[in-house]
Amino acid sequence: MKYLPIILVILFVFFLIPGCLESSAYKDVPRSQLLSDPAVFEGKKICTDLIYENNGFPGINVIRNQNFTTELKNATLVTVCGIYRSGRIEPNSVNPVLAIATEKNVYYSNETLRVHIDFYSRIDGDGNGKLGVSGIRNDFDRPLINKTQDITFIKGINGFDLEFTTPSCEECSALSPGEYAINATVTVSGKTFETYKKITLARNDSNISKNGSEILQSNNTTNQQFNDTRIALTNETSETNKIPQSDGTILVEYFYITGCQKCEQATPVVEALMKSYGSRVSFVKINAKEEGRDLAIQYRIPGTPSIVINKDSKNLISYESYNGDTAKLEDILKEAIDKAPISKKTPEIAQSDNDKLILSVPSVFVVGFLAGFNPCLLAILAFIASVTLATTGKRRNVLLIVLMFTLGIFVTYLIVGIGLLRIVDEAPGLQAGIKNFLVVVIGILGLWHVYDANHLRKNTESSFYTPKAFIRLTESVTKKVSLPASFFMGALFSLIKAPCVGAVYFLILDMVRKGEGTGYLYLAAYNFGVVLPVLVLGGAIAFGLDPGKVEKFRKDKRVMMRLVTGVTLLTIAVLMYMGII
Repeated sequence: MKYLPIILVILFVFFLIPGCLESSAYKDVPRSQLLSDPAVFEGKKICTDLIYENNGFPGINVIRNQNFTTELKNATLVTVCGIYRSGRIEPNSVNPVLAIATEKNVYYSNETLRVHIDFYSRIDGDGNGKLGVSGIRNDFDRPLINKTQDITFIKGINGFDLEFTTPSCEECSALSPGEYAINATVTVSGKTFETYKKITLARNDSNISKNGSEILQSNNTTNQQFNDTRIALTNETSETNKIPQSDGTILVEYFYITGCQKCEQATPVVEALMKSYGSRVSFVKINAKEEGRDLAIQYRIPGTPSIVINKDSKNLISYESYNGDTAKLEDILKEAIDKAPISKKTPEIAQSDNDKLILSVPSVFVVGFLAGFNPCLLAILAFIASVTLATTGKRRNVLLIVLMFTLGIFVTYLIVGIGLLRIVDEAPGLQAGIKNFLVVVIGILGLWHVYDANHLRKNTESSFYTPKAFIRLTESVTKKVSLPASFFMGALFSLIKAPCVGAVYFLILDMVRKGEGTGYLYLAAYNFGVVLPVLVLGGAIAFGLDPGKVEKFRKDKRVMMRLVTGVTLLTIAVLMYMGII
């Protein structure tokens, strides 16, 4: 029995002291976890970081008691330790950590914004850390105020003052009037503390109305949503916004917004400089609010105009780089291009020196000639000539109709080319989609031609169906020898043939859009090649060739022509898919 007191003391130490230690320990719990799984922490001692705003802690009720008597300011990060019960915390301690304040809550464009930061250190002695202030993110997720600096602090309250200029609420900045967050972070020994304050940006001539403002962050948003740290875009997103770049060139992406006055001043200067570089520079204009929005977000441009060289967001020229001095803009852009590395990527038009697709006036003309010669052409010309000769007996009328028919084709392709050029120029993001659509259409037509070649070996009629209305219309036009109607028929016929000529057409239009002097010559040569078969056959019929022989030749050789046309179309589709043309 004399050892009983010793045993009781040992049992007391073994059981009671650990229990006391366990009951006195606080567990650090993130606010988000406390809100998502409250039952797990019911009755437990916890510590959590909360931001005090609107005279309270959003989502969590912290009871006022003898341990919570401190008067806190809004936008203060606070560490609250206490017992969690029924969605409330009974605090044992409430300690402010980080606070951010501004002189007022409403600011206008280009106004001085003074930010005061208080950091409450409980570390004994002096310390070092890093202070960051950023926020007012535009439509492209770019913080328009941003500053980071090293700090030294002591135990207690440490104050820091920073000064910014508020951005303009205008189209060029991609910034609308509304409520925005300013984030403050302090990093000490690898741990980051963060808080935020919301301010309202308004135009000078506007009546401030919260109902009319664009609220970007609401009071119920978790603290993490105001963190400046953003997850990098995935490779998949990058591939979606990929813009082709040819080998041996420098890619210049020019972002603009319709209605932006700064863009209207910068655009002529940029375009003129790009034309002076010719084929050395691949120049792309992108509407940052429309098809280029995802790409603008990827680069996080500060507004428009903005220029990105070789897809490197670090090599970005913004309005702040030249502040309206277009001569300075030209010098900066010229220097950036001259210093930029030449692309070594797989080319879109030309490949290695051994298998390069060489463009020249003769080669473009030959491609156009081959694209313009097909069985449909022989059939329609033979039909036109037969009806004209049977009606008037004059071969001169055949020549006139053929000339107007040809002119209709040429003018239509010219108008379509100019139209496509404007579309691609205003919305370059559509070019890839149009090209992919053409690949599919041309591939289907190629397979159909190959199928029809096999079909004609066993049948007399082709699987291609010519609408009877079109035949009747053609017959009516040729009987009346109506030149305007012949022009219309040529235009209509050119649209029927459009998929056959569209592949190389985009290649030629791209050269014209980049400002290469020979591009227009290539366009003219290609169009002339397309219409030349019509002129040659029409002229031959006008000067004595029997239309019946043309029709007989068509019937005898149509299997071969269908097969050759099909293989050609499939080849074009494959080459377009591979990016060779």
